[in-house]
Amino acid sequence: MKRSPETIDLLLNRRSLVAMRLVPPGPTEEELDTILRCAIRVPDHKGICPWRIQIADRDTQDKLHARLPDLHEGDPASLEKTNAKEPKNAPLLLIVSSQTTSDRAPRSEQILSGAVVCQNIKIACDALDYRSQWLTEWFAYNNGVKDYLGIPRSEEIIGFIYIGSEKEPPSERPRPKLEDIVSKLELA
Repeated sequence: MKRSPETIDLLLNRRSLVAMRLVPPGPTEEELDTILRCAIRVPDHKGICPWRIQIADRDTQDKLHARLPDLHEGDPASLEKTNAKEPKNAPLLLIVSSQTTSDRAPRSEQILSGAVVCQNIKIACDALDYRSQWLTEWFAYNNGVKDYLGIPRSEEIIGFIYIGSEKEPPSERPRPKLEDIVSKLELA
């Protein structure tokens, strides 16, 4: 494999764009195929392939978001927060879930593999000059939402990844200093 300064630059400069600021256009069918093929090139202990990806266009997203208030079971403030930042224009939503029932690998590894699927989707979107936001919110942990989406309750929803274009570039956010989170391990 050869060095790729472009990849390093992309990783050092990538930014999420808040889902409510995403606008059309979204990926073409060919670009979506590329994003999905990149998504599944992840570490997968024991070759379980525990993840599933559902594709929701704008119309399907509207139906999902219209149904969420009926499925909400928790604090009313969390529903208001969701409605206030509901994506209105994101042309594409990918819903990533992970099965966690295999006894061939720990449950946590099956979930983490799904998380890497989400990260690969985001990196592929950035590489194709689209923006995205990976959300969970309360609806990722709600059995009624799982039922509505046809996701078995034994699976975990890893993320709702909204994808589109930007009207304005996302602003940078503070990043941790490496010296605050990295240390050299020394063992006796």
